[in-house]
Amino acid sequence: MTSSVPAPSLETPSLRSLFLLCFKIGVLSFGGGLSGWLYKEFVLRKHWINEDDFSSSLAISQMLPGANVVNLVICMGEQLRGPVGALTCVLGFLVGPFFAVVGLCHLFDALAGYPLLPVISDGVAFAAMGLLIIMCVHGVRRAMRFPPSVITIAVTAILVGIFRLPLIPVVCVIAPISVALAWRRI
Repeated sequence: MTSSVPAPSLETPSLRSLFLLCFKIGVLSFGGGLSGWLYKEFVLRKHWINEDDFSSSLAISQMLPGANVVNLVICMGEQLRGPVGALTCVLGFLVGPFFAVVGLCHLFDALAGYPLLPVISDGVAFAAMGLLIIMCVHGVRRAMRFPPSVITIAVTAILVGIFRLPLIPVVCVIAPISVALAWRRI
């Protein structure tokens, strides 16, 4: 099965383009779902990164300490423009939200007694969950191209989600097996 995502363009994005895109995503998104938005922009709209590279960057970002989405922005910026691209992306991504969060804290303090505030917060959270579901669907489609990856995903989900085993030991055991299976595919 082939990917429905077009091949990435040969044009490398400018640092200005990277900064502005990351700034837009950072400023306009609250409550999660950022990896879905990054996927939409970097892979589907701009075609700067292909689906496989995005998935690899996402996996690496989730294994590293710190905020997954910040790690993802750094990985993609480095992939596209090296260390300067990584710095550009992370600055663009964080500078707007820094000031927005400070302002929103003051606004939420002022509106603390407003009865619709929890409803509004729930609506934003549900929209973010929708973006995460889209990311899961894309991930499953990609995994379907290599059946052992589906088994790896299922075993990990069962061990962590159903049997409630700790994530880190499960990943430490499953990851080498998964890498070996992927290595054999090459």
